[in-house]
Amino acid sequence: MSKLSSSIGCITSSRRGLPGSIVHSRIDDAAEGGCGVVGLVSTVQVEGRHILKPMIQMHNRGNGKGGGVAAVGLDPMQMGVSEELLNTDYLIQVAYLNPEARTQVEEKYIDSQMIVHHRSRIGPKHGTTKGEQGVYHPEVWRYFCRAKPDVLDRFVTDNGLEEVDAAKAEDEFVYQNSYRLNNEFYASLGDKKAFVLSHGKNLMVFKIVGYAEEAMHYYGLENLRAHV
Repeated sequence: MSKLSSSIGCITSSRRGLPGSIVHSRIDDAAEGGCGVVGLVSTVQVEGRHILKPMIQMHNRGNGKGGGVAAVGLDPMQMGVSEELLNTDYLIQVAYLNPEARTQVEEKYIDSQMIVHHRSRIGPKHGTTKGEQGVYHPEVWRYFCRAKPDVLDRFVTDNGLEEVDAAKAEDEFVYQNSYRLNNEFYASLGDKKAFVLSHGKNLMVFKIVGYAEEAMHYYGLENLRAHV
């Protein structure tokens, strides 16, 4: 067995203990609606406002149930971190549908699991204004962080990932941590409280109930600089 196949097997096995979700997709829901996509890639960073007009032109391709913006290759100055941290830290964005849940989320899934180098709120506080669909958009907090060494070591040992590349093991830890957060504070509740919008390095995602251009305006992304 190749090292790659062995690593895949170890990672797959480590996920068997993840809690199941009570939310199941329905075929009729999945078949409903439209989808519009606009992309831009540049060797120099481009501000979000330059893709705003194409987003608006794609408005009639959506149904208002979900739209957003993804950006890769960010500007460290805009993120409030050094270039080194931007490239090496995980950028985790958590959406709070109930801001009172933030203390619980941070205690259990952020500060106890991660070394946080920088955190900040993006956009307005929850409950400021309603979107086009008549719902309040979530309050978003951004965390630049890495797994705590002792927590990561325990995760590797408990899940039999000793033979997996260290970087891949940390990637898997972050994935499973986000999965558990989503399961506890979103999927398992009738009253949804919080969920992970995105996690990765030098990338971020905003998605709301509404349209892509609405997400850009609401979270003030018109001047956000990125390569993609």
